[in-house]
Amino acid sequence: MRTMLLRTMLLTTALTLTACDSEPPKTVDEINQIIRLPDTAMSVAEKVGTGAPTADVDAAMSQMRIAFDAAEQQINEIRRRVGAAKYHGRGSIDPIHMSACIDASLTGAGLIEGANLYAALRLNDTLLCASYAETYLQGASGEDAAAFALAVSVLYPIVLTGYAKAGLPVPAALKNYRSANQAIITKLASKCGERISAGTAQVRYECAAHEVAISVQPKLEALAAKLPTSP
Repeated sequence: MRTMLLRTMLLTTALTLTACDSEPPKTVDEINQIIRLPDTAMSVAEKVGTGAPTADVDAAMSQMRIAFDAAEQQINEIRRRVGAAKYHGRGSIDPIHMSACIDASLTGAGLIEGANLYAALRLNDTLLCASYAETYLQGASGEDAAAFALAVSVLYPIVLTGYAKAGLPVPAALKNYRSANQAIITKLASKCGERISAGTAQVRYECAAHEVAISVQPKLEALAAKLPTSP
């Protein structure tokens, strides 16, 4: 029943988006809320990967939870827009299922503060969700591509932190994240170019996703350099 209701709601949203054919631009503050998610996730991964004291790791985890709470509206908008993206037919990734996948991953985000079997299973589901989002992104265009790019920027921080907290190899998760982030930049670069200039108040929806990825890129590279066994 819940799945049918979710599908009906998302199909209604899709029809509305088709009529409007445009997402509103995002403010710099809204973009920064999304950027804060990978920023805090990388802080957790760095502290775990470099053997920081438990108190420091816990403090970093707390900051990540605060960041996710602050970005709740942005995340919900991403999930909604992902569910309204074009379905390319049998055998392809279903955006409605992806929206539900993102929702489940976010529910599981609260579990990564503790390492247990259930959290590990949810982490694996989130990794699959992030991988599917990246795959859909490769064949998408316009605002559909932007929505899935933003989804990647929400999901991979959860994966990165989950790997760190579960004692799994962080460099492996980081390598996947770096690859996905570069795919976003490559996909949207022709329309968005360089970073937004100082004083910019709003950014076109597609370029908001690009701005997040551009901001994250050097930080991912810096983290890779800090971890002892980074690829």
